[in-house]
Amino acid sequence: MSEYFMKTGFYWRPMGGNNIDQISGHCYQYTDIIETKAGLKASTIIVDLGKFDNHQALGIKNSVAAVPDIRELLALPFLQPKAIFLTHSHPDHLNGIIHYLKAGFRLPTLYGGRYTKLVLEELYEEFGIIDVPVFEIIKNGDKIKCGTIDVEVIDSSHTCFDSFGLIITSADDTCVYHTGDMKIDETTCFRKPTNIKRLTQLSKKINYVVADFYGITEEGMATKEKDTYKSLLKIMRKHNKERVYIPIYPTHAEMILLAFIAALKLKKNVLFFGDKNFYCYLELIKKYGIDFKKMAEKRIKVYYGNKKSFNVLENDCIVIGTFNDLGRLLDFPAEKSMGIITSGSFFNPLRGQLNAHNIKFIDAKNIPALQGCGHGQIKDYEFLNTVLNRPVFIPTHCPIHIIDNGFELFKYIGMEIARPIAQNNHIYLFAKTNIKEVHATPAVWLVVNYVNDVATFTEVWQKPTSGIGFLKRTISVKKSKNKFSMMLHQRLKRSKNENKKIFGKL
Repeated sequence: MSEYFMKTGFYWRPMGGNNIDQISGHCYQYTDIIETKAGLKASTIIVDLGKFDNHQALGIKNSVAAVPDIRELLALPFLQPKAIFLTHSHPDHLNGIIHYLKAGFRLPTLYGGRYTKLVLEELYEEFGIIDVPVFEIIKNGDKIKCGTIDVEVIDSSHTCFDSFGLIITSADDTCVYHTGDMKIDETTCFRKPTNIKRLTQLSKKINYVVADFYGITEEGMATKEKDTYKSLLKIMRKHNKERVYIPIYPTHAEMILLAFIAALKLKKNVLFFGDKNFYCYLELIKKYGIDFKKMAEKRIKVYYGNKKSFNVLENDCIVIGTFNDLGRLLDFPAEKSMGIITSGSFFNPLRGQLNAHNIKFIDAKNIPALQGCGHGQIKDYEFLNTVLNRPVFIPTHCPIHIIDNGFELFKYIGMEIARPIAQNNHIYLFAKTNIKEVHATPAVWLVVNYVNDVATFTEVWQKPTSGIGFLKRTISVKKSKNKFSMMLHQRLKRSKNENKKIFGKL
C-alpha cells in the first residue's frame, strides 16, 4: 500500500466508518507529502481509532471486537503517524486504541478532550494497561502542527463532553473540515455547541468537509437539547405519575443530565440504577466536574445503586438507568408508574417488560424529541453548506447505499458530494478543486480475540453484514430511497407553491 503514497500531494484514506453497509469502527488517515532537498517527506495523522460494532458478523468465534488495520502505518518510518486525534469518547471512535495496546503495538501521541482522557484512563484500568501513549488535552481554538499538517480544534455538538471537529490544512493550503460526530444545536447542555462563528470565518478557506452523515436521511434539523428537555417536562407534568422510568445509554451524558435536570425542576427524587458500566460513566461525569448530589442541594434526594435504595425513596421518584436493568424494578403499582423510553423501539429490551407489567410508556417513536440526537440531519447540512460557501462534502458514518440514493436530492439543494463515494481503504488525493481516487483495495478488519490476556488479530476482508447485523432493522436501501424521494418531493412542491404566489401577483 505504501507505494501509492510516493508522489507529492495531500492524501486521505478512510479505514473505518465508510463501510459497504455499516457505520462504525471510525479511523481516517491524512498524509501530506512534499518534495524537499533530501527527497520526499511525508506527514501523517490519524483521526479516531474506533471499534467495529458488528464484529460477530465477520465470522470469527469468540471475537470481542474488530478494529481498522493501521499496522502498516505504524511500521513504516516514512508514513508513521505523528499523532492520533480523537474527536470524542464514544467506543466506535476510541476503543480500537485499547486493543492495539493489548496486542503490543506502540501508538503515537494522542490528542483529545479532557473527558475523552478520563474515559480512556478508565479503559486502561479495566484492561490492565500500564504502558500507555502520551495524551495531550486539547480544547476549542488549539492549533497543533504535525510536520506539514496544521490542525485547528473546533467545538462540535454531540452527545458527550469534549466533542470536536478538526480543521486540517496541508502544506499547499488545501483545507478539510473533519466534522467528527456533530449537529447544529446552540442549546447543548453543560458544553459548547458547534462553533459556527469560527466556521464562518474559515468559509473561504475550507475546500472539503469530511462529514458525519449518520442522520442525513432524517428531515429537518437535529433535535435541540432544549426541546428534548421540554418534552420530558411536558410528559411528566401531564401524566403526573409517582414512578417514572427513563432508560438511557450510559455513553450519552447529555441525556442523563437532561433527565436529571427535569427531575430537579419537578422536585422528584432520583435513583440511578444500572450495570457497572452505567455507574462508571456516572463517576466519569462527576470527575469531569458535575456532581449530581451537589446540584440537588436540599431540593431532592439522589441515590445510586440497588433495589434497597429504591425501597427507601419517597413516592415521587424518577429512575434513570439502563435498558437492560430497569426491568428489575418494575414492581411498583402499574397505575402509579410510567416509562419514558429515549430511543427508537428497535433498541428497546425494556418495552416488552413494561408491557408485561401493564405499565404505560411513551417512546421516541411517538415523540421523536425524546431521543435527542447527536448527529446532523439534512437541514443541518443544508445550513452548513451555506455557511461554508458550498464546499465538497465527503460522506462518512453511513452506508454507501444511502449516498447513492440521495444524489438527486443533494444536487437539487446545491450540495456537492464527492464522486466516487468514499469507501474504506480506498486512497484519495485532494486538490484545490477536486478529489481523485488514486487506488482501490478491499478493506480489511482485524477481528480481536484474547489469548492469555493478549489481543490477537485475525484479518477478515470487509463484506456486507447487514443481514446479520443491526443495520437492516434501521435504514435499508428501500427505506433510504423512499425518505430521500419524499424530501425532494416536498421541496419541489414548496418551490412550486412559492412560484405560484410570485407569478399570481403579476
